[in-house]
Amino acid sequence: MSKFGLYTKSANESSAAYNVIDMPTKTQAEAYFAGVKQLSLEQLNDLFLVREIKEHGKQILYGNR
Repeated sequence: MSKFGLYTKSANESSAAYNVIDMPTKTQAEAYFAGVKQLSLEQLNDLFLVREIKEHGKQILYGNR
């Protein structure tokens, strides 16, 4: 599974993820977020961006091992 984040399109807000979920595909993530926000897919795409969040393999606690 991949992690997907919901981001606002507004330039006035920070670029941090608004909501993060684990889903197999981006399409399923978009459908999930549309249901949570009670919006159609078109409305969701007008207001938000859904992006895959890439995870880095290194853990902060273990440094560069």
